[in-house]
Amino acid sequence: MRSLRDRKRSVMREFTAEIDEDLYNYLDFLERTRFIKNKNEAIHRALLLFKKLSMHDWLPDLYRIGEHRVIIMDRGMLLDLFESLSELEIYRAGGTTALKRKVLKPEFRDINLTRKGNWPLVLNELENLGWGKFERVEDEIKVEQAAVPSAYLRGYLETMFKVGLEEHHTNIDDLIIFRVTNKRNEAWL
Repeated sequence: MRSLRDRKRSVMREFTAEIDEDLYNYLDFLERTRFIKNKNEAIHRALLLFKKLSMHDWLPDLYRIGEHRVIIMDRGMLLDLFESLSELEIYRAGGTTALKRKVLKPEFRDINLTRKGNWPLVLNELENLGWGKFERVEDEIKVEQAAVPSAYLRGYLETMFKVGLEEHHTNIDDLIIFRVTNKRNEAWL
């Protein structure tokens, strides 16, 4: 991944685009309220997101990121599904999802995910899919604003990385910290 300094050094190309008055007024509003520095920044950020989410592959009512169909779902609706499961069932569902992801995602097949240096591949994907903000610091994984229950995340991450994780409880809302406890063998849930 290129550093900010490298990106500033890269040559920026200029182009002109026509937008309707409503979009122009929206950009003007964002600029006035200081959500953006200028209209160019908004267009640049929007295009980066367009690329990151593979929106060029989207059709009306059908969204894809890479080879996979994605849905946009209210978090409350998702949590309603989880509420019908026990904590053990939620944990097992996370592990099952990870096993399927390892098999179905060709990029993960040849990567040794037991190496902590490779964990950002999975954590960045989860961020891109809106699961929350993930950060690995040595033997800990910090999750902010998680979209799914911690039991599901623990099952998913333990299975992906073949490690045991222990949740460290904090007094901070929307913060989960998992500590690596040990290596574990492949789990068949």
